[in-house]
Amino acid sequence: MELIELFSARVCPFAHRSRLALMEKGIPFRLIEIDLGNKPSWYKEVSPTGAVPALRQGDFLLQESLVINEYVDELAPDPPLLPPSAQLRARARLWIDFSSSRFVPLFYRLLKAQTENERQAFGEELLAVLAILDKELVRQKGEGPYWFGWQVGLVDMAFYPWFERFAVLQHYRGFTIPEKFESLLGWIAAMQNRDAVQLGGQPAGYYIGEYEDYARSPSSPTDS
Repeated sequence: MELIELFSARVCPFAHRSRLALMEKGIPFRLIEIDLGNKPSWYKEVSPTGAVPALRQGDFLLQESLVINEYVDELAPDPPLLPPSAQLRARARLWIDFSSSRFVPLFYRLLKAQTENERQAFGEELLAVLAILDKELVRQKGEGPYWFGWQVGLVDMAFYPWFERFAVLQHYRGFTIPEKFESLLGWIAAMQNRDAVQLGGQPAGYYIGEYEDYARSPSSPTDS
């Protein structure tokens, strides 16, 4: 297998998804850090939009974290990052889509809300989404600590990077995950114990500092 190069930025949760996938899969890769505030001119040849992550393997280029993660999963059979049956894989892809269509946008809308009315409205919406996640994880109890049992997978990686950054919402918006969401909090704890998470994670203070501009500005971040 040709060596994989992953173009990443440690602050970026989208790139975090793909770092986790490669590490959990046990595939060797070269990590290339991109300064998002001063991107090198050559990076447009790798990622036409300038976004991270991007993957290069020989002459092959690929962008978008969720696409990269499915590609990574197909490179080697073990450990599988999607469930074994077609039906469960379909459900997994629904949850992955939910992460990008519902959860992630609300995270940023609340973080970037500049009025109290906006913060209250987006906070209530995010609480409703967290309740959905908690309910699903309650249903999985007894089958393992991760989304589809005892094997961590692409659904876990689709959501987790934003939960590592949840201190940002607490610091800037006073938003915390309610203690009643025991299953969701248990899943977060299980993810935090993963070697890949611990090796590639950052402390809360790092994210609080790096996300200050997002919290002060109503403009939208660039999704990757």
